[in-house]
Amino acid sequence: MRWWAAGDGVELTRGGWSFLLPGYDARFSEELRESLIDSAFAAIDGTMATRVRRSRHAETWFNHFDQVGGLDAYFKVLDPIHGLHRARSVFKRRRAVHVASISEHLHADGIGVAEILLLGAERRGGREIIVTARVDGFNLVRHLKRAELASRRMVLRALGAEIARLHRAGYIHGDLTPYNIFVTGLQPPQFVFIDHERTRRTILSRFERPRMRNLVQLGHLDVGGVTNTDRMRVWIGYSAQLSAPRRRTERRRIAAMLAARMSLEGKHAAVTARASSSLGRHPEASGS
Repeated sequence: MRWWAAGDGVELTRGGWSFLLPGYDARFSEELRESLIDSAFAAIDGTMATRVRRSRHAETWFNHFDQVGGLDAYFKVLDPIHGLHRARSVFKRRRAVHVASISEHLHADGIGVAEILLLGAERRGGREIIVTARVDGFNLVRHLKRAELASRRMVLRALGAEIARLHRAGYIHGDLTPYNIFVTGLQPPQFVFIDHERTRRTILSRFERPRMRNLVQLGHLDVGGVTNTDRMRVWIGYSAQLSAPRRRTERRRIAAMLAARMSLEGKHAAVTARASSSLGRHPEASGS
């Protein structure tokens, strides 16, 4: 399998997988390249020491390398695509390739992204892997828990302005949650966006509803300590360049969308809780 035009990186083949080190052949020694590949297989096989999280469609691991000044890296193993989505994927480029491409465009437009160290695709099984360098900072949730009040307010308003800049540059983030935003600087606030499997550079960024949906993704999670006032600070930063009438109209619309999303998720959580309670009352139903 050819990833893209020759010259964009170092291609390697190991154990039924094709790998690409995108453009970093001068940076990495042969020893580190092999260490990255070995670590990638540890993540693929589920034997890496530090597992970060399991999401619906991927599993993420963490590893520290003694070489290159103590490089820290995250290994995200994407599950195979199933069902109807698999049929559609025939006409699309691989997810790892998309992440590399969209990250390159974001970086060129001055948007903070994680550095990609390695990409990989299984030739027959359909799994993929994306290896990125650890971002020097804290995700938004952790930062808000640690920050003093003045810093918290400044960061939230700056985040709104940064998301507005992201949209003006033509992008819609695929999963804009507080856990996918890292605060990497404070004077002035700086941010890095991660998890770009579904991020798109699209004409839809010109329209109100896709942009509002992105903000709803950010605001609907019930994160401890995050108040409606905090959400309003993000909106103030986001809408600073809008006219007053448009600012009022879009604020009302996003408030309605956010309330609907939170209500729907509340109902879903209640149904899940009832189902879990029912299973708890009938342990015999989980037979061997």
